Amino acid sequence: MRTLPARQLLLLWLAIFSTFATVACMLDIIIGGRLPIGWLTSIAVISGGLAVGFTVTSLRRQWIAFAVLVGIDVVYVVVARHAFALESVAPAGRLTWDAIGAMAGISLGYTMSILFMNATATRFLRARAELAIAHEIHQGLVPPIDRRVGEYEYFGWSIASGEVGGDLVDLVASDGRWLGYVADVSGHGVGPGIVMAMFKSALRIRTLAAGAIPGVLRDVQTTLIPLKQPNMYVTVACVQGGIGDELECAVAGHLPILRVRAGLVDEITTPQLALGMFDEAEFHAVRVDCHEGDLLAMLTDGLIEVFDASGRELGFEWAKATLAASATQPLAAIADRLLSGARRHGPQLDDQSLLLIRRRTSSTPAAAALRDAGVS
Repeated sequence: MRTLPARQLLLLWLAIFSTFATVACMLDIIIGGRLPIGWLTSIAVISGGLAVGFTVTSLRRQWIAFAVLVGIDVVYVVVARHAFALESVAPAGRLTWDAIGAMAGISLGYTMSILFMNATATRFLRARAELAIAHEIHQGLVPPIDRRVGEYEYFGWSIASGEVGGDLVDLVASDGRWLGYVADVSGHGVGPGIVMAMFKSALRIRTLAAGAIPGVLRDVQTTLIPLKQPNMYVTVACVQGGIGDELECAVAGHLPILRVRAGLVDEITTPQLALGMFDEAEFHAVRVDCHEGDLLAMLTDGLIEVFDASGRELGFEWAKATLAASATQPLAAIADRLLSGARRHGPQLDDQSLLLIRRRTSSTPAAAALRDAGVS
């Protein structure tokens, strides 16, 4: 009850009130329609109000307040019985029995409904509480990225389609080298979110030990396969670099990495299986150059598999065109342009994740000399 919006609770109270307000009409039938309008109204209000009070106190387990309401109800019944001499009215007649049966049915149905709601709500709220904890953990595992390491700047985020997502955006930097990647666990919900957390832990630990990307992916897969469900896998696009022009790139079952240079967009990819599909799978990477001002973009399919009211997909070409048109803007502005464009096109159906990497442009000859000397 504490978690439900006030508007929903108001509807519940009105439903209970109106159900038990009919007791006044049943009582009037029993005594042959002799209730004055004022008494009929007051009994309806008291009956409905007591029913709401019983519901609130029983669901919240406020037993003292519940006992007080029982006492009020007993006094109310005694007063009403003596006021209208109900004990002298013999229940001889079809309408009388109909009224008594209706009140008994309403009371029994109401009691069973409250017992059902109490049990169901307890399970629902427990599940919601656990899901809220999972959401908080997920937020901590996939925080937004806005960093600079040496010659490079990075910006990224992951927006889950539910409480817990299976996408991952991460940047690992150590000893002058860095690894940025975007990963997507198959499926939706808590299960992929757990696999995503295991994948991040394994990859971070392995990355800190240094080494080329193929070895990192192979070792992460060896760790991951025994811990996941057989039908689950992880697609990933990653870039590793340090000081200088050369970067190492690998794509495993994921969308290509996009490199924007002088307004032109290139696709960098390495056709190979996603992680976790087969034990014996091998991985490889390619080396590419990265000049000053070059922009690299890695994204998940949830950002482009967005459909409008006519069923038209936003598409990968739209993302490439958007990047080409805005490559010189701040990374945060580029990311916002991609996200706002997707939101305008249609509703989010899947986790949406993006990581942008740009090699900064040296502003002075002195800065260039320091860069060439390996000082950032």
